[in-house]
Amino acid sequence: MNLLCPHAPRSVARNVLKGSLRCSASRIGSSATASQRTQCVAAQVRSIFFVEGPGRSQLRPRGSYLVLGQVSYGGRRTFFTEKIVRRYEELPRNYRDKSGLPFRGHDLTEAEVEKIFGPDIGASTANHLLRILHGRRVAGTLDDPAFSIHTAQFSEADIENGLAYLRKSVPVDEVVNAGLRAEDELNELALEEEQKEKKEKKKADKAAETTDEGKREEEEAVYKPDPLYGRSVLEEIRARNIAKEKARQKALEEEQRQKELAGEIPGEEPQQRSLVEVAEGERPITNPGIAEYYKAAQSEMKEPPKMSLWERVAPSLVTVTLVVGFCASLCMVYEEPEDRYRLIREIPIASATLGTMVGLNLLVYLAWRVPPAWKFLNKYMVLVIGLPKPITLFTASYSHQRISHLLMNIVPLWLVGTYMHEELGRATFLTLYLACGSFGFLGSLIAYGARGMLGTTTLGASGATFGLIVAWFWEHRMERFKIMGMPESGVHGIVYWALIVALHLTRPSRIFSGRDGIDLVSHLVGMAVGMIGIELINRAGMGRRNAVSGDQEEEQAKDGESRDLVKDIVPVGTA
Repeated sequence: MNLLCPHAPRSVARNVLKGSLRCSASRIGSSATASQRTQCVAAQVRSIFFVEGPGRSQLRPRGSYLVLGQVSYGGRRTFFTEKIVRRYEELPRNYRDKSGLPFRGHDLTEAEVEKIFGPDIGASTANHLLRILHGRRVAGTLDDPAFSIHTAQFSEADIENGLAYLRKSVPVDEVVNAGLRAEDELNELALEEEQKEKKEKKKADKAAETTDEGKREEEEAVYKPDPLYGRSVLEEIRARNIAKEKARQKALEEEQRQKELAGEIPGEEPQQRSLVEVAEGERPITNPGIAEYYKAAQSEMKEPPKMSLWERVAPSLVTVTLVVGFCASLCMVYEEPEDRYRLIREIPIASATLGTMVGLNLLVYLAWRVPPAWKFLNKYMVLVIGLPKPITLFTASYSHQRISHLLMNIVPLWLVGTYMHEELGRATFLTLYLACGSFGFLGSLIAYGARGMLGTTTLGASGATFGLIVAWFWEHRMERFKIMGMPESGVHGIVYWALIVALHLTRPSRIFSGRDGIDLVSHLVGMAVGMIGIELINRAGMGRRNAVSGDQEEEQAKDGESRDLVKDIVPVGTA
């Protein structure tokens, strides 16, 4: 430039250099990804420059054309003005895209902002946008989508207007800056690849060193003839086998260590790694055969089907209402069988009925221990809130997976159910038990479905058992009861009733949350159905066999002895 025009000012030389370095910005913006855009910009920069030395200061254009025109001195910086960063090399270390860079000595006024953007944007917001855009022009990230989140609140028109203003008032060579940034990114990628190769090479050298050490030990362990007795073939074979076994054990230890470092198996107890994903706290499944049954028992659905609460509840509601109504009507005509028609006359009817119910619960509990039965049990013996089957509202009352859960339900059922069976009869007793259990699960389906807890599952006879217990103490609320002879004078049934209800209402926040793995909704609904059911049974004349009035009942409770719920478990009379 100095050879062509030695007296040309520096601004003219700068404009000539910019004109020679200008390239198509559309080629940069059309790149689909950041890596492709980086390579494109780097290629364009390399096509413009050639390198004479290791630093950027040695870059120079291949050729240029002398462009003469009017030179503007309005962009020059004086002693009192702030320096405006325009080159990528001058980018501050503390630069952040969300903050941007100053584009002039002072912010734009409201009038200037309205002239550039219109009346729909404030001065502070507009200046913030201009700082971000100017920073991207200098940093070479103008078309990088990774930073678009910081300008997402601005419209495309505002961004275009801001860029047009900046390109007119603050000239910046955006192509060169983008190319320099692309070059830095390529250097970083190359450095990462180099470090990765060094790491792999180091690992390979270490493995080779271990192998060489093993071979060396094997060579040292090779049999050496005894200097006194000479060579022994058996001792040589033995020494060779020992060396091979040591090498094999060492190879296995090295393989195990590599797997532990890679995170494929836990370090201390690899045999405890489960072959399938199990719930937290559950015993891991390490048997491949059991793992296959476990996978087959799981549903292939990724999420519950989309439906309204009514569509999810209606089939179960109709089914439970019809079945319980049919059983209630059957109680009106049912008669207890005579002794001559019974299979085992020595066992009381109440004990036979309760024993059959307990036996069914035990049978299903044992079925949960048989892996081939898991698929059937998951489908028909568990109530799933997200995809309910009406039949599961009846069968889930006989399903228990833990022995503690089973005992907590069948022991109170046997203690109280025997008395209630003697008073109500087999048909009425079974109908009340069925109603408490099925309506309890129906309440859980409605409550958890309304809260969106579609992944919840529930099972067990708790709702039915609590329903019978509450119904029994409500029916005998004025009588006195003892447990194992304590207390001596007995406690009124209403006290036991209130205690059971209070235990479920102590923490209302737990009722609809399903915490601690307890379905409190089915318990409460089952107890409510039990109280309503026993009242309806009394009104229908199917209550106690020795029907007495309320006053007579109270007198008997005061004058008679207290009943022991444990010692008097077997009724006096049998049918």
